[in-house]
Amino acid sequence: MLLLSSFVFASEESKACPVISKCLNQTPKYCNKENSKPNKKIKYDQEFCAPIQEVFKRGLSPESPIGKTIYAEFGSEYRVIYESKGEFSASKGMISFLFDHMPFTAELINAYQESNYELHYNTPDQKSFSGTNGRSLSGDFHWALQDSANTKKGFRNVFLGYGRAKVLRWTLYGTAIAFLDMNPLPNNKISYKLRAIVFPGSSILNSIMQMNVFKHVVSEKLNHIVKDVVNSANSFAKGNEEPIQKRFVNQNSKNKQTLQLFKEVVEGRPWTLGDALKKEPEHGK
Repeated sequence: MLLLSSFVFASEESKACPVISKCLNQTPKYCNKENSKPNKKIKYDQEFCAPIQEVFKRGLSPESPIGKTIYAEFGSEYRVIYESKGEFSASKGMISFLFDHMPFTAELINAYQESNYELHYNTPDQKSFSGTNGRSLSGDFHWALQDSANTKKGFRNVFLGYGRAKVLRWTLYGTAIAFLDMNPLPNNKISYKLRAIVFPGSSILNSIMQMNVFKHVVSEKLNHIVKDVVNSANSFAKGNEEPIQKRFVNQNSKNKQTLQLFKEVVEGRPWTLGDALKKEPEHGK
């Protein structure tokens, strides 16, 4: 087991260190001349380095454990980028609240969309979580960054995910790094851009995942998730409370308390990502 662990760490370092050296001109303590040798199959040009430089500017240190893992993934030979963007109607507080209460968010979606979403946190700080949309996407995720250089908390996000995706006739397993950026607009609207960078394990998989039809289907799946969240929240916000009330009628008081709190946020109570980890004040305060 120790030998296996040493091999895994060595493998991660041999992928991370060339990227950190070539793209960032940095030398973390775990890097040396030997494990920083560039991969001859990779061209370390601006296109390759751009997302690496971006995540570094956002504040992800190569010295942190999650940073080391993410920079190692960026050192993969193959990558495919999927993008989804648009606008939706919601307040900043509503979106922050739903991020802060992911199990409740899944219940909300299921109540209004008659779906089978599941979301749960794996750690007390709520930065590691697992979930599925009940259809074709599932995985385990780590919230690596919740802002960009300590600005716009909850609206400049970086996630590391390990999961499964069923796309067309293929079922694929792998790792992805996702950037989710949102910007509040006038009249309680929010624009968003989601970029998911996936790392195929072979040239064959890379060819499949680079296909335009494949990219289109993946982008549609990402858009579908955003719509499920927003449409469900907006149905509740417009006064259609019956679906979620029915779902919670026989559930524990914690869910009912969360629903009441969400109603207050919809009505204008301020909410910032992370407030759920604080001692919640009495409703209405």
